[in-house]
Amino acid sequence: PALAKDEDDKRASAGSEVTRTEAIEIAAAEGIAEVREVKARRGVWKFEGVDADGVVIEIEIDGFTGDVVKVEHYGMPVQGH
Repeated sequence: PALAKDEDDKRASAGSEVTRTEAIEIAAAEGIAEVREVKARRGVWKFEGVDADGVVIEIEIDGFTGDVVKVEHYGMPVQGH
């Protein structure tokens, strides 16, 4: 997924160790193929998007350790994917 250059160094919260770019790479390794929304809150990166099959996927990554906290798939493939 393409990112604006100024977004690369944004952190999940003050003191976070994992950049937005690093978090996206981790999410991609967990199966997210298209990022539709990114949120950073309380030291956790939250990604919503779709996987390679077009199924909605949600991934949460600890902003301090880079550990994957949650991976969930929802429903059937999204139409038009």
